[in-house]
Amino acid sequence: MASSHSNNDGTDQVLIQEYGSTRVLTLNRPRQLNALSLPMIMELLKKFVAYEKDPNVKLLILKGKGRAFCAGGDVAAVAHSVIEGI
Repeated sequence: MASSHSNNDGTDQVLIQEYGSTRVLTLNRPRQLNALSLPMIMELLKKFVAYEKDPNVKLLILKGKGRAFCAGGDVAAVAHSVIEGI
């Protein structure tokens, strides 16, 4: 049985579905071609760390909602934001 969860901050930038020992993480910013944002990266990091420690999680699938998985220039923009302390 599948279940879905959304971010606690209300942004719903990462959607999570559970299917047994599989977790499907969907980047949910289709209008921005799923460009990564800092809240999205933090949510993904939190989930990756939790799933690494969870023996019941065996497979992670990452996908993007809409026509793009993830825009390319967004990683540099987020890194710059972290460096600048924004």
